[in-house]
Amino acid sequence: MISQDRYQAEDAILSHYIPRTSFRFENIYSNHPVLKITYVTRNRASYVLYFDLAGFPNNKPKVYVMKMMYDKNGHPMDSISATNHTLQSWNGWTQLCHYSDEHWRPNITLMHVYIKCAAWLEIYQAHLRTGYNIGAILAHQQSHVPYYGA
Repeated sequence: MISQDRYQAEDAILSHYIPRTSFRFENIYSNHPVLKITYVTRNRASYVLYFDLAGFPNNKPKVYVMKMMYDKNGHPMDSISATNHTLQSWNGWTQLCHYSDEHWRPNITLMHVYIKCAAWLEIYQAHLRTGYNIGAILAHQQSHVPYYGA
């Protein structure tokens, strides 16, 4: 369960960067808290990201696109894939890989996770246009952009 202080801090951070109409918390003080954020890519594709916040902030949230994603060849992105940076699907939704367990820290904000997932969605769109796999596009981007941490 998320503490009230942490919830208020996360809400304030998100509302500073994202229009309040684009996100909402649900069941925040229950055993199944959720955050939903709508993201629209540069080419106007719209997706809803579902953050399973059970165990957050001590455990990284599971993040799903609220639909099954398909690669350029029409294969469902429903399982663990280093190439696609996906994890096991749930409820018919593709799960995105954002932080590894060993790199997760309780001070990482939902905004940090959101940024990684939004980048995945943009790279996914590039994959659909070019056919290059998501891992290759990420590797190319990481070799050209300095990394300063979480």
